[in-house]
Amino acid sequence: MAFAIGADEYPGLDAGPYSHWFDQHGVELAGRIVGGDALARARQLCHYLKSEIGFRGSDDYDDPRGNFLNDVIDRRTGSPVAMAVVLMALGRRAGLEGSGVAFPGHFLVRIERRYADPFEGGAPLDRERLLSLARETLDDSSQATACFEPVGVRTVAVRLLLNLQRIHVQRADDARAFVVCDRLFELTRSPTHRVDRGVHALELGATRAAISDFEAYLVSHPEGERATRAREELRRVRATAPPLLH
Repeated sequence: MAFAIGADEYPGLDAGPYSHWFDQHGVELAGRIVGGDALARARQLCHYLKSEIGFRGSDDYDDPRGNFLNDVIDRRTGSPVAMAVVLMALGRRAGLEGSGVAFPGHFLVRIERRYADPFEGGAPLDRERLLSLARETLDDSSQATACFEPVGVRTVAVRLLLNLQRIHVQRADDARAFVVCDRLFELTRSPTHRVDRGVHALELGATRAAISDFEAYLVSHPEGERATRAREELRRVRATAPPLLH
């Protein structure tokens, strides 16, 4: 799914060479991870990612390339969630199953009950220290504990897309933001992403599509800030659009 997101930016992207890259490094890594306990294996995996093949967290959170897996592999740098994808893919091929963890701030990876932040070099992290940080951030013990639950591929993809949405909106790039919101709605069916898609459709001149998205959102969410904006946009469109679009 991560390569499908990249294909939106790079039409015709061939994921084959990148999958082969993962396979090659996975075989090499598997030959190095021999014996040891869970902590030792997690350390070996993270050491390989950082010191052997030179990956590091991106110092520019506003660079969209940090969320396209092909760019991340080519440049050896990426966002926290993209770095987690690389670590999990390498680990799986080396016989170490990793799961994504949607921790506040940085996306983490759980490897055999150990937690690692590949963005910061991957050194295994103490769960109790992480739990304390989560409680400080969320101010809710139950939510803090839930942060340690592994998430699926879809959640990982949504995190990548949300990063891209933020960047494209910041850059006023409605065309790319529209594509991202379309994917977000496709993955989540969330009305929030639908109304966001309508906003970008309107800016791109796709009036009929925008009206459809705004009306659908208001049916399910008639109240709130986004509903207010949707109504305002509908009034503006209907005041200027041809009668057939009303």
